[in-house]
Amino acid sequence: MNLDSLRDRFDAVINYLSNLEQAIAGLDSHLEIAFCILALFIAKTQLPIPMSFLCIISGTVFPLGRALVMNIAFSALFFIVKYYEGMFIGGGWARMIINIRQISFVRKWIEFKGSGNPYILFVTRLIPSIPLGMVSKLYGSMHYDFLYYVLLSLVGLFPRIYVYTSIGTELFNPFSVKFIVLLMVIVAFSSISSMAFNIYYGKKSKQMTQTLLIYSPKEKYKIVL
Repeated sequence: MNLDSLRDRFDAVINYLSNLEQAIAGLDSHLEIAFCILALFIAKTQLPIPMSFLCIISGTVFPLGRALVMNIAFSALFFIVKYYEGMFIGGGWARMIINIRQISFVRKWIEFKGSGNPYILFVTRLIPSIPLGMVSKLYGSMHYDFLYYVLLSLVGLFPRIYVYTSIGTELFNPFSVKFIVLLMVIVAFSSISSMAFNIYYGKKSKQMTQTLLIYSPKEKYKIVL
């Protein structure tokens, strides 16, 4: 019944993407675009700019291989800046959160004998819902081995970088099979990883809650810390 309306909307989307593609192609040089993307990555060190957005931009302008190299290099720069920020300024919000007594088990996971847990670092890069900057500052404040930190961060983030960059290469053809499959992959991965983390954390949190019950001898009620 709505076939004509859907066809008009489809044509409008295609025309918009075509105009966008022509506008990008009309820019002066790829070198200027690369500097602009680098500036955005630098801005991300202080602003909540999504990593997915930055990787997609690179993919829309450059071939997949070149865009991947750029995104990996700029991501490494981001990790380096946040690491040294944590080293000289402190762990920030992440340190404040894990220092809460009721979730001391989280601090034990992360600190791992005081030097930092490499497995936690790798997993946090895989899960999209965990902020990259917070974790980076925390590991910088623990003076975790710098080379291992950068390497684990890039390896853990690479699947997301690859998918986001590939989506950028197909942005002007959003109804292609590849674009839809990539979206399904990132949505499914985000959902499954977040669900697994929530289930595991929920079990640990329940165990901790059961050990943190204080019973008032007068009022006969319990307080959960």
